Amino acid sequence: MKNRNLNATRQVCEKLHEKDKGFKSASNIDFLIFIGGLLVALFAVRAFLFEPVRVDGESMLNTLYDGERCVVEKVSYWFAKPKAGDIVIVHFPDRGSESFVKRVVATEGQTIELEREVVTDPKTNAESFHNYILVDGVRLDESEYEATMLLDQPAYSPWSISYVSSGSTYVVPEGCVFVMGDHRTNSHDSRAVGPIPLDDVVGRVHGVLFPLSNMRKVR
Repeated sequence: MKNRNLNATRQVCEKLHEKDKGFKSASNIDFLIFIGGLLVALFAVRAFLFEPVRVDGESMLNTLYDGERCVVEKVSYWFAKPKAGDIVIVHFPDRGSESFVKRVVATEGQTIELEREVVTDPKTNAESFHNYILVDGVRLDESEYEATMLLDQPAYSPWSISYVSSGSTYVVPEGCVFVMGDHRTNSHDSRAVGPIPLDDVVGRVHGVLFPLSNMRKVR
């Protein structure tokens, strides 16, 4: 009953003063404070928790497509380091705040080797090349997303982009990860720019939000 009386009194007071200039100014200030607080909260969520990111290019085909919008979660990397297989948003060295989506292939201390094998079709004797990755001397198990790598597309020359080339070995430095695009022959990644410091790993991609027809979880 008491609360009801207080609400009724407040409504009467507001009615009496609704044409008062000072009352309107105070109401506007309250509204602006509310909007300001809302914007600060949204900025904090974007900066520290979640962020929408647009996929630009085809380096992650067929896992992610050009123009899709993903949700990037940042919290888990506060407590744990990125691991091999994670799809991440990173900043490349000397590229400022520009964001790139890649997959973690190896983590600190691991050895990367990029190799090529010749595969001969038993029926036609036609030869084709298959590129693969060794991590700590073991061929990387890419069976979960092997179909997304499009290794036969004639884009960049496989593995010869420069930082790590075919037949060479490379040890990922402490505090860094080695990233590559799933579309191996059409990806600008750690083979060219080198390892990515953990401070430049923005967060982990968990799924696609837009367009709605493509909404899905990715891994």
